[in-house]
Amino acid sequence: MKPIFPILIMIVAISTWMAAQTPLLKEEPALPSVSVEITQGPVVESVTDTTAVIAWSTNVNAGTVLHYGTDPNRLQQTAGMPWGGLTHRVNLKDLKPDTKYYFQAESPKGQGTGTSATAPPSSFRTKVAVACTGRCT
Repeated sequence: MKPIFPILIMIVAISTWMAAQTPLLKEEPALPSVSVEITQGPVVESVTDTTAVIAWSTNVNAGTVLHYGTDPNRLQQTAGMPWGGLTHRVNLKDLKPDTKYYFQAESPKGQGTGTSATAPPSSFRTKVAVACTGRCT
């Protein structure tokens, strides 16, 4: 019966030599992270006496949130979409006629970046309600 100790030493030596011959895997360089940016807008696309449509675009897919209200220091109302995209459009309803509204567009959770972009505050005024006299439909 032959001792197995020399065989084990040989196996360990060969394994060590083979590991040294295998090139080390290099990590792929990290791609530069791109922050979400608002590239166009926001713009007020349309306004009636009780509605408004605000739109903007971003460089990467991101969320869509519009903060708004009648006090520029308290934009406590929000409107948005379940998930944004590159083009963001928010429909505001039940607004008061002939009222100045302030708003600020935000695109949170940029895809692949986790970053957010916020536009400077802006404003619009809803139109005066038209009184209906005679035949109105």
